[in-house]
Amino acid sequence: MKALILLITLFVTIVSCTNETYLGNDGTNDGNGTHSGIVIKGKISGNRRTNAQLRSGESLSLIDAKKVLVINQHHSTLTDINDSTFSVTAQLGTGVALLFLDSINRYIGNLSSKGLNLLPLGKLTNGANTTIDLSTLTLEGTNVIPSHDPLGNEIIISDAEVNSLKAVGEFYESIAKNMDANNDGVPDILSRKQVMVYSTFGFTNCGRWGHNDTLPVITPSDKIVAMYSINFEGGEGFSLTDSVITFSGPVDDPYPDIVSSGQLNSNGGFHGGASRPSKAVPEGFQNGEILLPFKKGTYALTLDGETYTLDYSNSDAYSNLVLVVPTLHTNSVGLLDSISLEYKLMNGTIIDNPSNMVTNVSAQIVNQQTGQSYDIHNGITTSGYGSSLSIETGFDAIVPATPMNITPFDMVALWYQDLLGNYYAIIWNSKSW
Repeated sequence: MKALILLITLFVTIVSCTNETYLGNDGTNDGNGTHSGIVIKGKISGNRRTNAQLRSGESLSLIDAKKVLVINQHHSTLTDINDSTFSVTAQLGTGVALLFLDSINRYIGNLSSKGLNLLPLGKLTNGANTTIDLSTLTLEGTNVIPSHDPLGNEIIISDAEVNSLKAVGEFYESIAKNMDANNDGVPDILSRKQVMVYSTFGFTNCGRWGHNDTLPVITPSDKIVAMYSINFEGGEGFSLTDSVITFSGPVDDPYPDIVSSGQLNSNGGFHGGASRPSKAVPEGFQNGEILLPFKKGTYALTLDGETYTLDYSNSDAYSNLVLVVPTLHTNSVGLLDSISLEYKLMNGTIIDNPSNMVTNVSAQIVNQQTGQSYDIHNGITTSGYGSSLSIETGFDAIVPATPMNITPFDMVALWYQDLLGNYYAIIWNSKSW
């Protein structure tokens, strides 16, 4: 169990230090599509409402939308809607959500296609040069429906992958509520003081890794246990003097067992996490401690004596789970040459295009007795460091720059980030469950 906690701590620290939030000079995009990336554009439909209708308290309609909040994992931009049209950009190989807001940043709805509340920008018909024209948009409840459906057109994706990704629920309404976490009436993104909240899931007993001609063995799905933690990070506009960062909640029924920590970033901002460790492990579970889930609700994050309220919508760890299944390949003297990877849903369905479900994959090996861990990088980049797998490298295999001795290690962790920005640790052992 100590090895797992060490693994999560090391990884969260690494990824939190490298995440950035890309904004325009004032935290906005002018709506002209000037940022590089996949272009997504559309047109708002509907008749303008009269002042009397607005005063009567009628619910917001899509014609009230004045801004588009683009969430691209941990990156966000706020774009103006001009003359009922907009054009935004997003990064290839990630998932993107479009939230529509009125002039005072109230949530109207989010883009929804085939019941899916994000666009998976993995496998596209024209790669990085793809333009997605949603054409005319209409509002149904809080779902903003495009007259042109990019799923199955510009976005190449199977029905099974679409159905798995539908488990995002109320995630985006929570994002909209968190736009003004310090409750000063101004979107935090404009001062670079936005706070992002996401989850880290650890699956500790997924099975035995494969080795050369020996196939991997996957644990039965009812024996795979999830470990939960919440992670948060603040933009570089924060200038904090106190490194004590606390996380508590939900405000209407607080947990008494939350353990939280935080760290200031050298270039401004902060990152941290919270968990709920418990000795009440399921029967037959081999580890002595688990990390309990967090329920949906409003939580409080305290920084420098100031409290920020954050809405957390817990996504189902299992419904969106991708099992990254490894086979380790060693050479004639027993050194690791490569790790080949296969991707499956919990029901055993093979994922042909993992870029529609995951954005990056990396590996760690761990000695569970000593807690020693080592990152396995894929090759050497121009900067001299290895990289994670991504849409640019492909997701088939991790090949270290030089063969590695893995004899002392008995655990392999495959980390991936999903399209919402959550992190998953898929843990494999040298022995079966």
